[in-house]
Amino acid sequence: MSVNDRLETNPEAIRTRFETLLSLFNKEFLTGLDDKYAKSIFLSEELLHCAVNAYFDDICKYKNYAGSLYADKHKQAAFTMLWISRYKPIQLKSNSAVDTVLLTINESFAIISGLMFLDPSVTDCMSRKFYKHLVYTLMYRDLGGKGLATMLYLMETAAINKVKF
Repeated sequence: MSVNDRLETNPEAIRTRFETLLSLFNKEFLTGLDDKYAKSIFLSEELLHCAVNAYFDDICKYKNYAGSLYADKHKQAAFTMLWISRYKPIQLKSNSAVDTVLLTINESFAIISGLMFLDPSVTDCMSRKFYKHLVYTLMYRDLGGKGLATMLYLMETAAINKVKF
């Protein structure tokens, strides 16, 4: 694989990631919400597509900078979470009653989308308090992809060793 291959995004990979996230939203995320929340939101496919494109652009830049052919699963998870959080593809329907759940709905979706790259034990070992911290971090902190990837690596390592966090 040449440097040019690292710089160019693969349209098939973009389409596949978009479809995976769309399916995750419709089949797992939306169905897992309380009915009052599910009826108050919709997914903007245009904004989701923007997030997916930004993810691949960012990963390509990272791979070019690092001279790497692949982004590991922690970077994939981190950059997925960051771009979904930034583009906020989940939108509120008009006249929806707004509360904390709806204000943080994109960060919740971002976390679920990112965690699909990691060992399933991460979800089992994560406390509600840590989950809220992660939501807060995605909303208000500029952690960056590499910093978040490091956090996800530590979370997964702890979970594999059955350490609750």
